[in-house]
Amino acid sequence: MDEIDKKEIDLWLRRRLAENVRRMRMAKKLSQERLSELCGFHRTYVSQVERSVTNISVDNLQRIAEALEVDPSALLKARVVRTHQAESAPK
Repeated sequence: MDEIDKKEIDLWLRRRLAENVRRMRMAKKLSQERLSELCGFHRTYVSQVERSVTNISVDNLQRIAEALEVDPSALLKARVVRTHQAESAPK
């Protein structure tokens, strides 16, 4: 895997994570600040995750998943679109 592919995949994963955290947080009617409190993060950290501007550790992924009451893998899954096809990851 060359450097461009790796960067593309990293960005794709950060965007999936950002999208899913935001969607799940809003579904639970939690503010970014409240989710940060539940996870023990600084108040701006969730905003950074939701804007795809920070890399996230596995530990922090787990903390967010626990606060949202979901499996950590759910935070990285691509959403299914109306045609019932999953969004494709970069190759």
